[in-house]
Amino acid sequence: MTFMISGAGEIVLSILIAIVALMVMILVHESGHYLLGKALKFKINEFSIGFGPKLFSRKSPKTGELFSIRAIPLGGFCAFEGEDAESSVEGAFNSQKPWKRIVVLLAGVTFNFVSAVLILTILFATYGYTLPKVVGLNDPQGEVVQYFREGDVIYEVNGESVYSVIDTNISALLSSSGDTAEIVVIRDGEKQTITVYKGDFESTRIADDGTETKETYHGFGINIGYDYYRMGFFEALGRSFVFIWQLVILTFKTIGGLFTGAVGLKGSVGGTVTSVAAMGKITMTLGFRGVLLMFGIMSASVALMNALPFPALDGCRVIFVLIEMIFRRPVNRKVEGIIHTVGIVILFAFAILCDILNLGTIASLF
Repeated sequence: MTFMISGAGEIVLSILIAIVALMVMILVHESGHYLLGKALKFKINEFSIGFGPKLFSRKSPKTGELFSIRAIPLGGFCAFEGEDAESSVEGAFNSQKPWKRIVVLLAGVTFNFVSAVLILTILFATYGYTLPKVVGLNDPQGEVVQYFREGDVIYEVNGESVYSVIDTNISALLSSSGDTAEIVVIRDGEKQTITVYKGDFESTRIADDGTETKETYHGFGINIGYDYYRMGFFEALGRSFVFIWQLVILTFKTIGGLFTGAVGLKGSVGGTVTSVAAMGKITMTLGFRGVLLMFGIMSASVALMNALPFPALDGCRVIFVLIEMIFRRPVNRKVEGIIHTVGIVILFAFAILCDILNLGTIASLF
């Protein structure tokens, strides 16, 4: 019974950490809008974390700005005067110069991106970056020399860096290299370049029932696992940019797959609940390393999501400002407001649908 309680407590704690992480990243995002808005003399009516009914609110007696926390932790907003309607109040959003509006709109994405880079840099420099590791050597058949050593961490294959989000299939990289490959490995804490050759090796395969079978194959004679490689600051900084770029590629591949039918909603795309559950699982599995990874991924994801040109998101609002700059007149404010309202309803409905379709996935995570 004690184990069951502690296990349940661990699940609850991990989910709470994931929710806090999401709220913090939303706070970072909205703070970007707020701080740049204040700096450029925009009038701000409300700064809110979450949507729906207010759980807590406080109005500044000096500025009249309302600060609130709302019940649904699916996002947040920094409500500017005259953002979706005409207003003659001084500092109204739509009365400001277009370049100022674009700066304020992109501030949230920028704050999230910078925070993601900082968090991931700290993660890779302290806990390490995930790279493939040689965890076993197969028996050579005939005149074959084994150039790998057990424990080698594979850093580069034929001049191509090995990454850990996508394009991470080290077996594919090695098999496509021909009979010879130049490999940069981390051995005894130092990078070394070795030339390896394919040969015939014998491996042992264990079936589900425990039966062992021997088979001979042509390759490099290694079994691959994964390990963490701690990087210097500048190397970690560079990898953080690559990591975020890979998330961007993965996101757009998923979005493209939804339109082509290559990717289904079930099991591939999750709403807020699915995302929080997945991040909670990462925390349970990896501890504080997982917390840092979760914060980094969430911050990058919030930045990417808001940069998309979809109604109600910052990317779409920037497009409306650019249209105004090009044609010297704004789109009808009421029409723009309706478009953004419909957009946010669609986003909420889509997130709820994805979570419903992935109830089984959510349950399997714990």
